[in-house]
Amino acid sequence: MEFLVQNRDPLFSLIIFVGLIFIISFFSYVWAMTRTKQQKERLESFFAKFQADAQNSINALLAREDSKEALLLLARAYTKSGDYEKAIAIYLHLRNRFDSKEILLELAKLYKKAGFLARSLAIYEEILHFFPREKEALRNLLRIYERLGRLEDALAVGEILEELGESSLDRAYIQALLAIKRGDLQRLLTLYQEYPQLVRVVFTYLFTAEHLGAWKYLQPKDYRKIIDILWFLPKEKIQTNNPFLQELYSAKGYVKMAKSSTIFELDLLLHYANADLEFEYLCVECKKIFPIAFERCPECGAIGSDEVKMIITQKGRDEKSYTF
Repeated sequence: MEFLVQNRDPLFSLIIFVGLIFIISFFSYVWAMTRTKQQKERLESFFAKFQADAQNSINALLAREDSKEALLLLARAYTKSGDYEKAIAIYLHLRNRFDSKEILLELAKLYKKAGFLARSLAIYEEILHFFPREKEALRNLLRIYERLGRLEDALAVGEILEELGESSLDRAYIQALLAIKRGDLQRLLTLYQEYPQLVRVVFTYLFTAEHLGAWKYLQPKDYRKIIDILWFLPKEKIQTNNPFLQELYSAKGYVKMAKSSTIFELDLLLHYANADLEFEYLCVECKKIFPIAFERCPECGAIGSDEVKMIITQKGRDEKSYTF
């Protein structure tokens, strides 16, 4: 007490006060860190025990002879949660014990979903060796060939599917991809006339390769289906010989040929200079929405099922880069 009484300097008192705060804060921090570490260790111990119990349950199921349905349900649950490694392990075990077409189909689909296309391809080919008319295997085989760039093989599978009563659209789509690969514009236009669903794949290419020819053959009824492609055309490639195009490119700011539009989004752009357009794509078959355009739905595989949705945004945001 005598020491404190003799040292009544305000600066000294402030130093003492700050020191006390530091000591309290330090011990509070150490205590909090200790509690956090203990909680983390308890959680890790709990999850380790839970995983061990779960693995023991799975091992018990694997050892049983009548566990096929339970294991199939478990594998599907793992697939849905994205744990492909465990799902594949279960399907491989089931394949070794039962070797049924159903299990092979599920395993092939899972390999495809996980990105192991070569393994999926091998299983589909194995299935078709014993069941050559299995349509599901053929449809997925076609899509794998397509993704691998083996278009001739995909075309052959498409022709088989057509012979089995499936739609000829898959075959036509592969033919369009082959025509693009070969630069065969006339074949592309013929396919567009026969299959209007191919409008996106045909004119994505044509507006890049020969925009004058694209405008010559694009039907006005299809303008709305590829409004995003038309929107991102550079000014030197546009045409305005149609009321819809006049509204579209007036809204874009390229021309001043329309003061209003029956399309809400375009009408808004005509009246508000700071507004802009972005697009998203709805698959009308599976109802999934995607941020980028597609010719074949990434989810359900439908061709020409995209519906372009316009979204009003503020001008000046980062824009997508398109080259035509």
